[in-house]
Amino acid sequence: MIAERTIRDIVIEEGFVTAERLNEVLASRTDSTENVGDLLQRMGLITEKQHLQCVALQAGIPFVDLSKLEIEQDVARSISHQLAVKHLAIPIEKTEYAASVAMFNPLDVASIDEIRVQLGVDVDPMFATESDVREAIFRAFGSFDSLSVLAGEFAKGVEISTSDAGAEDDQTTISLNEREDGAPIIRLANALLARAIRGHASDVHVEPGPNDTRVRFRVDGILSEVMTIPKAVQRPFVSRLKVIAGLDIGERRIPQDGRFSVSLSEGSYDLRVSTYPTVHGEKVVLRVLDKSSLAVNLTTLGIPPLSLDRILKRVEESQGLILVTGPTGSGKSTTLYSILNHLNDNSRNIVTIEDPVEYQLEGIAQANVNVGAGMTFANGLRAILRQDPDVILVGESRDPETAKTAIEASLTGHLVLTSLHANDSMAAVVRLVEMGVEPFLVSSSVTLSVAQRLMRRTCSHCAKPYLPDSIVLESLDLPLNREYMKGEGCEKCGGTGYRGRCGVYEVADISQRIRQMIFVGESTDAIRREAVRGGMRTLRQDALTKVLEGISTVEELLRVTPNESQE
Repeated sequence: MIAERTIRDIVIEEGFVTAERLNEVLASRTDSTENVGDLLQRMGLITEKQHLQCVALQAGIPFVDLSKLEIEQDVARSISHQLAVKHLAIPIEKTEYAASVAMFNPLDVASIDEIRVQLGVDVDPMFATESDVREAIFRAFGSFDSLSVLAGEFAKGVEISTSDAGAEDDQTTISLNEREDGAPIIRLANALLARAIRGHASDVHVEPGPNDTRVRFRVDGILSEVMTIPKAVQRPFVSRLKVIAGLDIGERRIPQDGRFSVSLSEGSYDLRVSTYPTVHGEKVVLRVLDKSSLAVNLTTLGIPPLSLDRILKRVEESQGLILVTGPTGSGKSTTLYSILNHLNDNSRNIVTIEDPVEYQLEGIAQANVNVGAGMTFANGLRAILRQDPDVILVGESRDPETAKTAIEASLTGHLVLTSLHANDSMAAVVRLVEMGVEPFLVSSSVTLSVAQRLMRRTCSHCAKPYLPDSIVLESLDLPLNREYMKGEGCEKCGGTGYRGRCGVYEVADISQRIRQMIFVGESTDAIRREAVRGGMRTLRQDALTKVLEGISTVEELLRVTPNESQE
């Protein structure tokens, strides 16, 4: 058994957690039997990878980061797919006499013996995270080929009746166990969902066509096709998704919305399901929400230091309206929830009204909009005001009534956070006036407006220097005589040259001069120019900095940021 003292020493020695912070955590824990590493990982203070590195150091077994390793296909396949999944192991190097094998649990002697027998050589076990091992197994054995075969087998030989299946509860939780026996259509759905989650897809699109059904994943904001399903499988496959989402599988003429949760070894995930009837059948879109992805701090979002200082100053004020704006999928919810996490302590009563609640935050009272029951944003907000709130989150101010009520709340001793759809930070402020809110109310309530986008990160595994088009560089006022970075495309990034995303931010602090301009009805452009004079960094300026730092590319900058000359 690994001593807690040893793990405690290692996390401090490796610089993962300071001694002071660790002592605070240990003093406040309620379960004294919980392992220190498990506790720190659960609280988001160390990652799964850092936790396992500590265990590896204590055990004297090497740790390997598979996400940074290119494994030869024939080496990885030197054990069977079944054995790899059974023991969560993947060979990474093999010689005539020995093989290095990455494993989630290299302390399991029986597993090592079974792998040794199949390899026919000695085994040097190494620690690797479970998620990395599963990803390596997927890459080595081409699970989507198996999915396509499974779908084809189902179309040929199995028929599922959906007419007598009833809808389940409002929220269902399923376990995606790849070794679980079951009907082919259930295994197909489970395997597809598991791959979407492990592939970091934010959305899954199931799109029926005249001859087959296309499945696409949105990863880092970009849709790409991952497989096709035979036409005969489409209806029972969609029915399976509708059943676990609590939808009426017999109703295929109208759109429906539902949700369910899935449990994987990596964690738990919420999935929001939306169906839409088309001429070729029901189109389904699933939004994947990682319950653990919000273990982030406002200070780790990548907001420029001066802009972050402005946010931290305003969110500590006792009243005012803070706007977060951007298109769908630009990270507004992450920013808003991160602010709530920053403010969440025993001294504040934080209440939200959302459509829907995307992530559940401990210690915060959250509620869903339910228009059918009369729980609109505006009605919910009025009810919140009777709950003695300090901080209020209104998911979206999408109508004049909600906007006016939010502003009234912000003027009566409450800090109100809300999102809007607008092109930039100043357009969001003017949008409130366009919605019918009196300019004097807007000018006296709004304290901060944050606009944001998400830009794809250059893949660190295949990034190479490149020179963008000189005309483009000149138009952006970027230097011609320096190197820029761009991914060539590799196995790690799926050939795209990008892996992950970073935020691009524009933070406008509402000064007294800007308040006067809003009050007298100045144009958006005029107010924006004043904000820039006051030190606001625009979306494009922040994106330019990230391009110069090699974080992203000129092409991504042009894709996600508005042309400021046209604003």
